[in-house]
Formats: sequence, structure tokens, C-alpha cells
Amino acid sequence: MFSDESFDAVGFPSCWKTERELQDEGIQTTVTSYSEQESQSSVSKCVETQTDNVQPELMMAENVDYDKLAAFLSCICPKVITELDKMSRSRAFDGYEPIEDDADGGVRKLHTLQVPNITSQSKMKVSSLSWSCTGAVVAFACSHSEHESWCDHSGNVHLFNINRQDFSDSAPSKTLETRSCVTSLSAHPYEPSILAAGTFSGEVLIWNLQKDDDCLISSSANVPGAHRDAVSQVSWVRNLDPTQQWPVLVSAGHDGRVLVWQIGTHSGTIQLREGFVILLEHIKYTGPGKSVPSPVGGAGIDMELGVTCFSFTAQDLTTFVVGVDGGGLLLCSTVAAKPAPVHSEVPLKDPVLNAFEKHQGAVTCIQCSLHHKNMFISCGTDSEIRIYHTEQVTPVQIIYVEGGVVGLEWSLAHPDLFAAWGTISGCVDFYNLWTGKVIPSLKLPAFDKPTLISIVRSNPHSHQLVGVGDMNGRVVVWQQPSYKDDK
Repeated sequence: MFSDESFDAVGFPSCWKTERELQDEGIQTTVTSYSEQESQSSVSKCVETQTDNVQPELMMAENVDYDKLAAFLSCICPKVITELDKMSRSRAFDGYEPIEDDADGGVRKLHTLQVPNITSQSKMKVSSLSWSCTGAVVAFACSHSEHESWCDHSGNVHLFNINRQDFSDSAPSKTLETRSCVTSLSAHPYEPSILAAGTFSGEVLIWNLQKDDDCLISSSANVPGAHRDAVSQVSWVRNLDPTQQWPVLVSAGHDGRVLVWQIGTHSGTIQLREGFVILLEHIKYTGPGKSVPSPVGGAGIDMELGVTCFSFTAQDLTTFVVGVDGGGLLLCSTVAAKPAPVHSEVPLKDPVLNAFEKHQGAVTCIQCSLHHKNMFISCGTDSEIRIYHTEQVTPVQIIYVEGGVVGLEWSLAHPDLFAAWGTISGCVDFYNLWTGKVIPSLKLPAFDKPTLISIVRSNPHSHQLVGVGDMNGRVVVWQQPSYKDDK
């Protein structure tokens, strides 16, 4: 590219170049003033917070009487120091282990209760266990596992208050002595100091634990019409008379009798209020065909049939179910009972209304549901758990348990679950009522040395606490996790 000046230099004059007029100007806009600043804002301040730097006004007390303040502190400081010393010596939180947020929520072993001079003896089992209504005291009886005929042993009931500061898992807070082995215990549902028991010799005993010297306030030993054979079960039941609020004590025995006792917990009186007897004629034996009456039974026969267990329905306290020798399950009523043709010191009634399909072995436990109307569960030595409806003679469902099952207990924390125990594994399994399946997360594991479980009872106050007794005279208190049914 050549410029105009280069063309002129070589002798070719420009034919388009003209003379240009120029005028000097500094800029093409009006004059603009500038000023330099260190920020983009007109005013800047340095502060340590994002809020206004306002200094609070100090609240100064006026006219303080420092002499009175010193006198007050001199008076109160010794008392405060005394209370702080008490707190430093307190054992209220000894053994307390807070549950971390990331805990796995599994079952936890809280206590292992055992009495050294009992566990060292052979063939001693926890025959019964009951919690006080407040859930603070667990009472259990240790009895001999084998009896050839009559019981000539002395019995003991041990009480442990797990909430006391001086609690020891090897030293009971109180021990009650009996003249024979204890077969059943039942704590009063309203009075935490009242405890009832049945014994192998047929006695029904009532203790008032508030008494220091002699706690025994009632005994059925000399009451006409009392049990003549071993007591299989005692239970407090809401009064059968709807006009009465105080509960009654019901006992059953191998003599075939179901007795209703009125107990004066303050006066110490015991009175036989009503008596029922189960007759052999109600048992049916299942053969190749249909069930037929027992060949040794018949209308009016006065042979009594031993009662192994019973349970009253929660919705209708006039109705109860009994398990009897030979595997029978019988539906009974206190109001529809008729006079029984038996010889007795007191009038006895026949309460049987109907018979359910029987177990093929001895019935070891019956439990009516607290939440589901007309539902009850049973188990026996035939290794079966049966779920019944009182309006149907055949079971709704049968669950076979390998290794056998000897006891059942409804879970108070989970109304649709029940516990079963007695298997060779030494564990306590919890079953879903509707599916019949085991809930693995609630399973209570075996002891350090697996042994058969003899009794399981839930805490009536803290429902996630469960007491488990075994055939070696030990009781373990477990805490279960929360459970939500996905049904």
C-alpha cells in the first residue's frame, strides 16, 4: 500500500487530493470533571460486624446497699455449698448410661438378678415372676424343679427394687419364706405393697410388704373349700360385680377348682366369695373320626379335672378360658354357671359353656388379649401355639415351634405381639399375631450359658422392660427397642 506522498515523489500528481482544513479540539464532548476515590461508595466505614456498631448502655444499679448484699451472701452461701456437697456424693445417677443418637436400637441387658445361695443349689428354677404396679419392684420365686408327690421343701420369694440407690443385683431388698414351693405370684394392680402367691401345698398367701416384721396378712390354709392340691395360678381380676371397684383374687388348682377370693388388704381378711369346678365330662378325645365325649365321663359324673391355667377376657369379666389336664380348652362363664354335682365344704358351680379343639399335649399357658375382643392364645407340650376366637371352636391359626414352647405373654408395649419361650435355644421370641412370624429385632437372646426359660413378664409401668426367669434361678431384666408394625 502506498500513501499519497509516495505517488507525488515518483512524478504522478494526485488527481483527487485536496487541501484539508484542520481544527484542533481536545475532545468531542463537554468537559468532564474527575475525582479519585478508594471505593465505589461515597462514604466508607470499617466495622467488625454486619450490624450497626451501637454500644449498649450499661445498666448500673443505683443506690446498692453492699452491706446488705454481703450479709445475704454470707447467709445463703453455706446452704448452697451444703447442697452441692450432697449432689457430689449422690448415687442417683450411678450406672446411668445415656443412649447416644446413633445407637442401634437393639435389646439391652439391664440387670441380672440372682441370689448366690439359691443359684448354687441344683434343680432350682424361677417358678414365677411378677412386677409391682409401679414397675419398681420385681418379685420372683425359686422352687425345686422336681416333685415326686408332695412338696416337703421350704419356699422363698425374693424382691428386688431396681430403682433404689442401694440396689444390688445379688442382694434382694426383702425375702419372704413359705412352707412349700411357690408355684405362682401376682402383684396387686393398684396397691404396690400387696403380693399374692399360690403354693404347691394348695395355700393362697397374701403379703403386705409395708410391714417390717411379719408381712403375711392372709392365708387360705384354714378356710373351708380352699384348694386341696397344688395351686397352678393366682391372678388379680377386676371385680366380677360391676358395682364394686376393688379387684378380687382368682386362683386355680390341680384339684379342678377355680376360686374367687375377697381380700381385705388392710384388715388382712381372706374370704372365699365363689367357687367353680371343672368336671371330666367336658373333655373330649379326638379319634379317627369326630371328637367324642370321654369314655370315662358322662352327665353328672363327679370326677374333677385339674386346671393348669386360666385367663379372663378383658372386655367381659364374666367370661374366662381354662386349660385342663389332657389338653382341653374350655370356655367358661361366671353368670351362666350351674350347680356342680360334687361333694364339697362349700357349694361349687360348673361354669363350662363350650369346648375348643384340644391340644395333643398338656396345656401350659392361656392368655386372653387385652386389646382384641374375643381373641386368646394358648400353648402346650405338643409344641404348638394356637390362636383362637371365642366364637369358633377350631383355632384361627396354629404355629409350630421347633423345640417346644411352655409359656406365652402378650407384649404390653406392642398390642399385636406376644412372647413365646421354652425352646431349646434359650431365647424369647416375639410373634406377630396376624402373620404368625417372629420379629427378629425384639428377640431376647439366651443367657451366657443357654438354659430353658421358665417365665417371662412385662413391666406394667415401663412396657419396654421385660423380666425373664430361667431354670437356674436367675432373672434378667431386658429393655426392648421401639417397634412399629408395618401391617
